[in-house]
Amino acid sequence: MVASSALRMVVGLQGVSLLVKNNNKILALKSWQISGTEQGFQSVESELRRIFGSEKLLGLPFDSKVCALSSPVSTLVPRRLFDQENLGQYFKLLLRTGEERTYGFEKLDEFDCYLVWASEIGLANLCGQYFPDENIRHHASPLLRAFQGLAPAEGYAVFTNLRGQKVQIAVFERRNLVFFNAFDFAKPADLLYYILLAYKQFELSPLEIPLSLSGTLLEDSDIFRLLLRYVRPMRFPPLPDGVHVPDEAKKLPSHYWFDLVTM
Repeated sequence: MVASSALRMVVGLQGVSLLVKNNNKILALKSWQISGTEQGFQSVESELRRIFGSEKLLGLPFDSKVCALSSPVSTLVPRRLFDQENLGQYFKLLLRTGEERTYGFEKLDEFDCYLVWASEIGLANLCGQYFPDENIRHHASPLLRAFQGLAPAEGYAVFTNLRGQKVQIAVFERRNLVFFNAFDFAKPADLLYYILLAYKQFELSPLEIPLSLSGTLLEDSDIFRLLLRYVRPMRFPPLPDGVHVPDEAKKLPSHYWFDLVTM
């Protein structure tokens, strides 16, 4: 399985996803959900360590290994304002003082900006035990690129990706990224509010501009039924051409794996 194969992993405080692929052929696809309200790394550390420690694939050699962090706070910084030596300054209003964090960044040439993130040290250190530091990235960078590839050449497009009770929302205008943010939500109504807020900011009609939904969302859920009352049409993004989900993973819809498969 390992020869000429790649390992991709998305790690957050509400769950973990893992993929092994050889070109477009998916050899393994797994997901673990962590129940409960997200309270920080310490509250889920034992569960995350159990997942990492019990997964034998993590101990095998691969041609490439990438870990994407989905929980850390992140922001987009225009290229002209980016300062690599002072990453913490971008989070002065987002993080409480005194919290120990580690920072990372990635240049997004497609959007003429940098994605900067702040992670709890414990989460970053855990991932660092299994992945080289240079292969630990943020979940948003491949996701935004995937969204851009699906955005129309003309007009607006709204995309959302859910992982547990965290949603990432992106708005594109003629394939140009004009809005991106991530929100925690406790109830379906909270999620609806954040989505409609993105529509309102750009004076878009939720009954005319389609909403693309990916991630840990099932059609037979209170969230989906509520969204369907206020936003139409809604779409699930397709997986890249030639990518097929293994039979053992088909109990979940293909859009459930979208963020992992497009890494």
